[in-house]
Amino acid sequence: MASKPHKKSWDEETADLFHDSKSEQVPLSESNPRLYKFWDINQKYLFLVENTLVADVKTSNSPEQLMAVLPNISLDSAQKPIFMAPEKKKSCLSCVKSGTGQYQIELKEKDIKELYGDPKNAKAFTFYSKEEGNGDKCTFESAEFPGWFISTSSEAKKPIGLSQKGGTQNILFYFKRKS
Repeated sequence: MASKPHKKSWDEETADLFHDSKSEQVPLSESNPRLYKFWDINQKYLFLVENTLVADVKTSNSPEQLMAVLPNISLDSAQKPIFMAPEKKKSCLSCVKSGTGQYQIELKEKDIKELYGDPKNAKAFTFYSKEEGNGDKCTFESAEFPGWFISTSSEAKKPIGLSQKGGTQNILFYFKRKS
């Protein structure tokens, strides 16, 4: 009987990501992001609608939205700092403060490979990723606004946002790497 391939925990995935980025075999300019599918604990997947990431229930005709992930090698690798961007877009997730003082997520015109190549002033684009549960879930904490995490609403078709632990929003995500 063939055994199922081992599904890596989030810590194993990010350890590989940081290890590969330090490898001198791959020039910085050719480093390709890892691609992941993310969904919350209510089975809502991330989708790009116009220029906004929303969380919605996947249907048979839903296009698969993969997220590109690269490490921010200028920050403490123990905190697993990463950049995230919708696949095939020249924009990345960024944490901003709105005019009303609310912390929120925006897609900003920025190539993920540019951030990776010059990560020094990229704190707004950086998320500290952390394994949760038994390794099958993870969270993404804003490096710019500590204590604030990428979150989804309990309602479908709502944009992703930033919220604190213990609120009504979902901050836990399942993941699957696209091979």
